[in-house]
Amino acid sequence: MISDLTGRLVIASPHLSDGNFYRSVIFMVRHDDEGAFGLLINRPSEKRFRQLVECSPNEDKIRDDDFVYIGGPVPGPLLALHNVPGIGDPCGNATDSTKVEFEDHPADPFGEMSIQFDPSPVWISSNEDHMKILARRKDAKVRFFIQYSGWGPGQLEAEFRHGGWIEGEANEEIVFGDPEACWEKAVRQCGHDILGQIAPGMSFGDPNLN
Repeated sequence: MISDLTGRLVIASPHLSDGNFYRSVIFMVRHDDEGAFGLLINRPSEKRFRQLVECSPNEDKIRDDDFVYIGGPVPGPLLALHNVPGIGDPCGNATDSTKVEFEDHPADPFGEMSIQFDPSPVWISSNEDHMKILARRKDAKVRFFIQYSGWGPGQLEAEFRHGGWIEGEANEEIVFGDPEACWEKAVRQCGHDILGQIAPGMSFGDPNLN
């Protein structure tokens, strides 16, 4: 049984041939007994964020260069994954006092939630006012998404058992970094983590630099 993957990366293994997830890296927003909900962070579309949000036509401080990413095969609202505390909901490891309530169907990750989390470097929102705030925060690290990735109860765990996925640590360099290099970096990081567990305290460089 895999542990709670909330706030972690789920990385497609080289054996995963599903066209929806080939060489994909997914940031896991929620993972519990009801299933899993994540965002594919290395699949940019051709759309720009400014095309999807209403702002003043004279606005000159909007993030013009942001592509909108395809977060998975499931239709959903426009979402923002970002590093600005207090805007939306945090994505991290829950404390013992965590309370999570979904008013809608458990398979719907966008129901009303009441959540208390430890401080998290990654936050998520689908709120329109939050989008407008983030649109003006050129200093923030933000990734915008349409669609998402979802799994029913036990489905993701079964795919892990069949070798389809690798678990990895999420960091800003991967979550908000170059999507072209995202999968390679995530897989390489997993390899270093495994080697670090085998030989604690040793440093392993990039073999490509030799």
